[in-house]
Amino acid sequence: MDARIETDDLAAGLYDEVSALSVTDILQRRATRHPQRVLFRFLDEHGREEDVLTYGDAWRRSTAIAAVLAAHGGPGDRVALFYPAGLDFIVAFFGCLLAGRVAVPLNLPSKRRVDRCLRILRDCGCRRALTVSSLEAGLRDILSVNADLPLAWLATDMLRNEATAAGIVPPPADERIAFLQYTSGSTSHPKGVMVSQLNITTNLRMMRTAWELDHTSNTVFWQPHHHDMGLILGQLLPVMLGNETVLMGPNTFVRQPLIWLDAISRYRAVLAGGPNFAYELAAQRWQPGRLDGCDLSSWRIALNGADVVRAATLERFAATFGPLGYRPTTMLPCYGLAEATLFVSGGPVCEMPRVRSIDAHAAETEGRVREDLGASGRTVVGCGLPSDEIEVAIVDPANGVRLGCDRLGEVWVSGDTNALGYWQLPEQSAATFGAEIAGEPGRRYMRTGDIGFIGADDGQIYLCGRMKDLLIVDGRNLHPEDVEYTIVESHPLIKPQSCAVFEDDRGEQRRLVAVIEADRELKRALPEIARALRMQVRRAVSEEHGVAIADIVFIAPATLRKTTSGKVQRSLMKQLHQQSALDVIDVAVALDAA
Repeated sequence: MDARIETDDLAAGLYDEVSALSVTDILQRRATRHPQRVLFRFLDEHGREEDVLTYGDAWRRSTAIAAVLAAHGGPGDRVALFYPAGLDFIVAFFGCLLAGRVAVPLNLPSKRRVDRCLRILRDCGCRRALTVSSLEAGLRDILSVNADLPLAWLATDMLRNEATAAGIVPPPADERIAFLQYTSGSTSHPKGVMVSQLNITTNLRMMRTAWELDHTSNTVFWQPHHHDMGLILGQLLPVMLGNETVLMGPNTFVRQPLIWLDAISRYRAVLAGGPNFAYELAAQRWQPGRLDGCDLSSWRIALNGADVVRAATLERFAATFGPLGYRPTTMLPCYGLAEATLFVSGGPVCEMPRVRSIDAHAAETEGRVREDLGASGRTVVGCGLPSDEIEVAIVDPANGVRLGCDRLGEVWVSGDTNALGYWQLPEQSAATFGAEIAGEPGRRYMRTGDIGFIGADDGQIYLCGRMKDLLIVDGRNLHPEDVEYTIVESHPLIKPQSCAVFEDDRGEQRRLVAVIEADRELKRALPEIARALRMQVRRAVSEEHGVAIADIVFIAPATLRKTTSGKVQRSLMKQLHQQSALDVIDVAVALDAA
């Protein structure tokens, strides 16, 4: 950033002032002070710059959209946002906030997602939708199948930026709803998390403070903008920081993850990250000569969140990209969820991630964390210290009693980062966002549904799994993530994020089932190796966890159901399995079908 601009910001008190402003107010002030500064660059599928958005352009385009929205309907109206990866979404999102409308970011509806989109539109009562002109006609056709769902469409890329901004006043950072973040859920019933202006400001400030970020902290992100990580971290945090951010589409990353690393090098990014599988995928796709000249030495914070963090992944990634300037202290495991706007814990920065080996039997049967450095120890990775602005407690989910350090329980969070509740679901909102710890009245907590503990010696949060997915076998509490990881590690043809483990509770006996998604390579190999592969998987799970997998089912490529953040939807996979609705590969004919 231009030193003069930063000096002007400091002289005007903006750097400290933004801590209490709404994100649209921050955008307006930055656009006024340095309108030509680049806010976002968007890269195409080959890693080339496709579009650029300055702070001034972002403000002009946002106010033009706000002016149109303000002329129709009223404050609090919900507006659906259907956008491809790119820079049109963020100005539409800001336009909604400036007009006092509640933004509803949605994934573009594929065949599988049309029903989900229709359920969300009905649930929130949307009557207006924003998109780009190239998609409008197709979206009209796809979503007009129900006459009871009339939508007024606006192609925001066709608006003239010269539209007057008179009367457009940024809202304060208060408790009015800014947007609805619909959770992917494990079933077909997503819930709309009501995120307020105050929630956004608080969470952005928490991240800036915890990770020691400022206007020089350039970032690179690929997460989808309709997901909480892609929106809050990838598109709103840059506005608070006043930095420059490089974005790319999630499909670009999945197809060519090394483009992500190349962008970090080219644009000298300080902050970039993703779920654990992103680091696995990048290490798998690395090839000698592919990243010649790549220099990752600017990368100070590699966020690892939204999924279970694996110590083996951290080691593989460091070994693979260490020669390119990546440092092991760059990796920063973190924890967050949509119900807390996004960020809960992560840091301190520039330190080695905390890795512990615990007694699996004591954890599974007693809920106690004890060190076990032997071969039977279970490795867990710390997800950092909670922000100073919130309180995190570990609570017995059965009776609401606070548990001490190194005790397994449900993670509860209290603070201004907690969302207002679920849209039009008062009972579920009260149960999730209005919990109280037994004997400690007067303070409300949000129940995360995550099982974990706080380290006695370091105060970090350690996560072990989700309550709803817990496997109870012979009095032991097993987390499916651990069993799935063992399955993935058992054979090189089984890829990360490719299996779901759950209990089939039909009949008198509960049976453990593993559903494994085959990519094209595994699908071709299955006729020859299916029997041996099943034996190898069963042996690995038995030796590591002491339980038996009763059924192993192989399903077709791209049919394992996941959330928008890439998490496996185990409950949905269980439901499809019990309904015989999985796209199962018949091993006998797999070669012919490949």
